[in-house]
Amino acid sequence: MLITLLFLLLLTILGTSSLYLAYTEMILSRGIESDAKAFYIAESGIEQTLYWFANPDQFHGSPGDFFRKHLLNDTSFFDSDGVSQYTGTTGSPDIVLSGTDSELRIYKPFTPGALCTVKSKGASGRISRVVSAELVYGPSGTEVLSGSWKTE
Repeated sequence: MLITLLFLLLLTILGTSSLYLAYTEMILSRGIESDAKAFYIAESGIEQTLYWFANPDQFHGSPGDFFRKHLLNDTSFFDSDGVSQYTGTTGSPDIVLSGTDSELRIYKPFTPGALCTVKSKGASGRISRVVSAELVYGPSGTEVLSGSWKTE
Protein backbone atom coordinates (compact mmCIF):
# COMPACT_ATOMS: atom_id res chain seq x y z
CA MET A 1 0.00 0.00 0.00
CA LEU A 2 2.93 2.37 0.72
CA ILE A 3 4.36 1.72 -2.73
CA THR A 4 0.95 2.46 -4.29
CA LEU A 5 0.67 5.77 -2.42
CA LEU A 6 4.20 6.78 -3.48
CA PHE A 7 3.35 5.86 -7.08
CA LEU A 8 0.15 7.97 -6.92
CA LEU A 9 2.13 10.87 -5.44
CA LEU A 10 4.65 10.61 -8.30
CA LEU A 11 1.82 10.57 -10.86
CA THR A 12 0.19 13.58 -9.19
CA ILE A 13 3.45 15.52 -9.29
CA LEU A 14 3.98 14.63 -12.97
CA GLY A 15 0.40 15.59 -13.85
CA THR A 16 0.63 18.91 -12.01
CA SER A 17 3.97 19.69 -13.67
CA SER A 18 2.51 18.89 -17.10
CA LEU A 19 -0.46 21.18 -16.49
CA TYR A 20 1.82 23.99 -15.32
CA LEU A 21 4.05 23.62 -18.40
CA ALA A 22 1.01 23.59 -20.71
CA TYR A 23 -0.36 26.74 -19.06
CA THR A 24 3.02 28.50 -19.34
CA GLU A 25 3.31 27.52 -23.00
CA MET A 26 -0.19 28.87 -23.68
CA ILE A 27 0.67 32.23 -22.07
CA LEU A 28 3.91 32.46 -24.10
CA SER A 29 2.16 31.62 -27.37
CA ARG A 30 -0.49 34.28 -26.73
CA GLY A 31 2.26 36.85 -26.18
CA ILE A 32 3.99 35.85 -29.42
CA GLU A 33 0.66 36.02 -31.27
CA SER A 34 -0.10 39.48 -29.85
CA ASP A 35 3.36 40.71 -30.79
CA ALA A 36 2.95 39.46 -34.37
CA LYS A 37 -0.52 41.05 -34.66
CA ALA A 38 0.80 44.38 -33.36
CA PHE A 39 3.68 44.28 -35.84
CA TYR A 40 1.41 43.51 -38.80
CA ILE A 41 -1.02 46.25 -37.81
CA ALA A 42 1.88 48.72 -37.66
CA GLU A 43 3.27 47.50 -40.97
CA SER A 44 -0.13 47.86 -42.61
CA GLY A 45 -0.03 51.60 -41.84
CA ILE A 46 3.05 51.98 -44.04
CA GLU A 47 1.42 49.93 -46.80
CA GLN A 48 -1.80 51.94 -46.52
CA THR A 49 0.16 55.18 -46.92
CA LEU A 50 1.86 53.83 -50.05
CA TYR A 51 -1.58 52.94 -51.41
CA TRP A 52 -2.88 56.44 -50.70
CA PHE A 53 0.05 57.99 -52.55
CA ALA A 54 -0.57 55.68 -55.53
CA ASN A 55 -4.32 56.36 -55.61
CA PRO A 56 -5.13 59.84 -54.25
CA ASP A 57 -7.97 60.32 -56.75
CA GLN A 58 -10.02 57.55 -55.13
CA PHE A 59 -10.58 59.70 -52.06
CA HIS A 60 -12.70 62.78 -51.55
CA GLY A 61 -11.27 65.17 -48.98
CA SER A 62 -8.81 63.88 -46.42
CA PRO A 63 -6.68 61.77 -46.68
CA GLY A 64 -6.79 61.98 -50.49
CA ASP A 65 -6.05 65.71 -50.74
CA PHE A 66 -3.12 65.25 -48.43
CA PHE A 67 -1.45 62.75 -50.80
CA ARG A 68 -1.80 64.83 -53.98
CA LYS A 69 1.04 66.80 -55.51
CA HIS A 70 0.77 70.46 -54.48
CA LEU A 71 4.05 72.22 -55.14
CA LEU A 72 5.28 73.53 -58.49
CA ASN A 73 1.80 74.03 -59.97
CA ASP A 74 0.43 70.78 -58.56
CA THR A 75 3.00 68.67 -60.43
CA SER A 76 5.40 67.79 -57.64
CA PHE A 77 5.73 66.94 -53.97
CA PHE A 78 8.82 69.19 -53.84
CA ASP A 79 9.33 72.94 -54.30
CA SER A 80 12.02 74.46 -56.54
CA ASP A 81 14.59 74.06 -53.73
CA GLY A 82 13.82 70.34 -53.43
CA VAL A 83 12.03 70.72 -50.09
CA SER A 84 9.15 68.32 -49.47
CA GLN A 85 5.61 69.66 -49.12
CA TYR A 86 5.44 67.80 -45.79
CA THR A 87 6.78 70.06 -43.03
CA GLY A 88 5.43 68.57 -39.79
CA THR A 89 7.60 67.31 -36.96
CA THR A 90 7.50 64.25 -34.72
CA GLY A 91 5.62 66.21 -32.07
CA SER A 92 3.40 68.06 -34.53
CA PRO A 93 2.93 65.85 -37.61
CA ASP A 94 1.22 66.88 -40.84
CA ILE A 95 -1.37 64.16 -40.39
CA VAL A 96 -2.40 61.87 -37.53
CA LEU A 97 -4.91 59.09 -38.09
CA SER A 98 -5.91 57.08 -35.02
CA GLY A 99 -7.94 53.94 -34.65
CA THR A 100 -8.70 51.64 -31.75
CA ASP A 101 -5.55 49.59 -32.27
CA SER A 102 -3.44 51.77 -34.58
CA GLU A 103 -1.99 55.23 -35.06
CA LEU A 104 -0.43 56.69 -38.18
CA ARG A 105 1.75 59.83 -38.19
CA ILE A 106 3.17 61.47 -41.30
CA TYR A 107 5.67 64.33 -41.16
CA LYS A 108 8.71 65.83 -42.88
CA PRO A 109 11.57 63.55 -43.88
CA PHE A 110 14.95 63.46 -42.16
CA THR A 111 16.83 62.36 -45.29
CA PRO A 112 17.40 65.03 -47.97
CA GLY A 113 15.40 64.22 -51.10
CA ALA A 114 12.94 61.99 -49.27
CA LEU A 115 9.22 62.70 -49.50
CA CYS A 116 8.03 62.12 -45.92
CA THR A 117 8.44 60.03 -42.80
CA VAL A 118 5.68 57.62 -41.86
CA LYS A 119 5.45 56.30 -38.31
CA SER A 120 2.84 53.63 -37.72
CA LYS A 121 1.92 52.13 -34.35
CA GLY A 122 -0.05 48.91 -33.92
CA ALA A 123 -1.40 47.41 -30.71
CA SER A 124 -2.75 44.03 -29.77
CA GLY A 125 -3.70 43.51 -26.16
CA ARG A 126 -1.02 45.06 -23.98
CA ILE A 127 1.67 44.79 -26.68
CA SER A 128 2.38 47.60 -29.14
CA ARG A 129 4.86 47.86 -32.00
CA VAL A 130 6.03 50.86 -34.01
CA VAL A 131 7.28 50.77 -37.59
CA SER A 132 8.71 53.84 -39.31
CA ALA A 133 9.98 54.43 -42.81
CA GLU A 134 10.88 57.32 -45.08
CA LEU A 135 9.22 57.43 -48.46
CA VAL A 136 10.74 58.65 -51.69
CA TYR A 137 9.13 59.54 -54.99
CA GLY A 138 10.76 58.01 -58.03
CA PRO A 139 9.96 56.99 -61.60
CA SER A 140 7.80 54.07 -60.45
CA GLY A 141 5.91 56.15 -57.87
CA THR A 142 6.17 56.37 -54.11
CA GLU A 143 8.24 53.71 -52.38
CA VAL A 144 10.11 53.08 -49.13
CA LEU A 145 13.60 54.57 -49.01
CA SER A 146 16.09 51.72 -48.91
CA GLY A 147 17.49 51.26 -45.39
CA SER A 148 14.92 53.50 -43.70
CA TRP A 149 12.55 50.74 -42.49
CA LYS A 150 12.82 50.57 -38.68
CA THR A 151 10.93 48.81 -35.95
CA GLU A 152 10.76 49.87 -32.32
